[in-house]
Amino acid sequence: MFTRRLMTPALLIVVAALLILVGMAARPATASTEPPTAGLTKLLSDLAASGKSVTIEFAVPLVSGERTWIIPDTNRSRQMVQVGTDFVCFSEPWNNGTRNRCTPFSNIVSVSYIP
Repeated sequence: MFTRRLMTPALLIVVAALLILVGMAARPATASTEPPTAGLTKLLSDLAASGKSVTIEFAVPLVSGERTWIIPDTNRSRQMVQVGTDFVCFSEPWNNGTRNRCTPFSNIVSVSYIP
C-alpha cells in the first residue's frame, strides 16, 4: 500500500514530463529567411538616409581614444556612407581627399538616436 502511494505521484510526474517533451518536439521551429543583422542594416540605412543624428558606441574604437561617434559629425566631417548586410562604413577627410573606415556589426555595442 505504501509503495503504491509513492509510485502513483512518481508515475504521474514521468508521464507529465513525457507529454511536455512530445509537445515540444511536435512544434516545428520557425526559421527566419532574413539574416540576423537585417534589423540593424535597416535601422542604420534609414538613419543615414534621413540625416538624423545617431550615436554609435564601438567595442573597439575605430580611431584611438574615440569609442563613441556621433554621425553626422560636422566638426570632423564624418558621415555614414555605406551600410552592408553585416558592416557599416564611415567617411572622413584624409589629407587632400577622404578616407573610409568600415567595421563589422559585431564591433557595434549600441546605437542611439531620437526618432
